[in-house]
Amino acid sequence: MVIAKNFYPESDGTFALILTFATFAISYLIRPLGGMVLGSYADRKGRKNALTLTLMLMVLGTLIMALAQTYAQVGVWGAVIILTSRLVQGFSAGGEFGTATAFLIETAPHRKAFYSSWQVAAQGASMLLASPFGFALTQWLSEEALYSWGWRVPFFVGLLIGPVGLYIRAKLDETEEFINGEKEHAPLKVPLVNHYGRLLAGSAVIGVAIISVYMILYMPTFAVKNLHIPAAAAFLGGVVAGLITLIGVQFVGHLADRVCPPRS
Repeated sequence: MVIAKNFYPESDGTFALILTFATFAISYLIRPLGGMVLGSYADRKGRKNALTLTLMLMVLGTLIMALAQTYAQVGVWGAVIILTSRLVQGFSAGGEFGTATAFLIETAPHRKAFYSSWQVAAQGASMLLASPFGFALTQWLSEEALYSWGWRVPFFVGLLIGPVGLYIRAKLDETEEFINGEKEHAPLKVPLVNHYGRLLAGSAVIGVAIISVYMILYMPTFAVKNLHIPAAAAFLGGVVAGLITLIGVQFVGHLADRVCPPRS
């Protein structure tokens, strides 16, 4: 709601909210492109290089959002700025998801499904942390402070992860599987030609996951605006969803290792 009023003030409340979530939805539409481009880069130049690049792009997108000028300051260009931010973030996230998962699988000495499940579990942890953070901002800041500068705080806090993440990724060793494996000159061609069915199945699974994430992100807004539920209860739903994701995906990863153990 804060983003809607700051960047789409001339629209009515409901339409402004729709425009806001549509802007954020665009980042999911560009993720497949990011996955193909950055995933291909990871297959040619290595997981470490790709993970460093995706983090740098995510920091850039977050910085653009944190410094974005509102409608009152630059007019409709404010909406263009946050759209650009979301496009950069979505492109980065698309490459991060596949590359990080490949890195975890190739690094794991055993129980590869469990190790790779931590990629999604980390997203659950982020939801778990974001909900109390949002609740704290709405409770501790006045409405004027929240709309003028408070909405920028989560993005500046997110920027703090950048230097730490870059340092950690700079210290990573490239996976042995990548070093010793045969390199493809056209990495995108292999799944499109030889694994078309698996590609469609994987896309469908990810699509369902994205829908669930959007529901989790939208529910606090819907609960407060339409159901008139107190913000504390609405953000509690995000905490519960984050916990379920954090714990549930690890259980599924463990189950996958038992039911479908990796081939020797």
